[in-house]
Amino acid sequence: MNKTLLQRLADESDLRDLIHRYAFGLDTKDWVLWRSVFADWVVMDMSDYQPRTATASGTRRPGRQERCRAVCGLERSQHFIGSHRYKIDGDRATITAHMRAEHWLDTGKGGDRYTMFGTYTDDAIRTTDGWKLIRVKLALLREEGNRSLMREAVRRSRDETPNEAAGAAAGAV
Repeated sequence: MNKTLLQRLADESDLRDLIHRYAFGLDTKDWVLWRSVFADWVVMDMSDYQPRTATASGTRRPGRQERCRAVCGLERSQHFIGSHRYKIDGDRATITAHMRAEHWLDTGKGGDRYTMFGTYTDDAIRTTDGWKLIRVKLALLREEGNRSLMREAVRRSRDETPNEAAGAAAGAV
């Protein structure tokens, strides 16, 4: 194999690991792992899921609070990311991948499951610490189940989650 092909295969493997760490960090609530995938500045565009949320031109690396609002109040979640496609141009890459995200919470108000289907289109840069995400864009294709359980999860996470500063001081962020 030539050097260019070996580099391409290594980059694809590293980029696949990058987005899988994103998913595993969410599902295991391992915020150190989850934050490790981001550059210092990142654009998070979830406007397909939350239309009222404006896409920021750039925000600091998301902290535990940002993601915890969505999953800390859940009993469980499981994110599947597959059918990866890569466009690699030197130290920049775009990863396109299908996703399915399962969320479970017994609210006593309807079903205990909410599922999202969609496509992530993420941009990454190569850094001295490896590939890092600089843009995450979710295109929502379909939803099934009880979406209101996500609002309940957010409410519960506000009641149970220590603030970002306390977590950072303890080294938990």
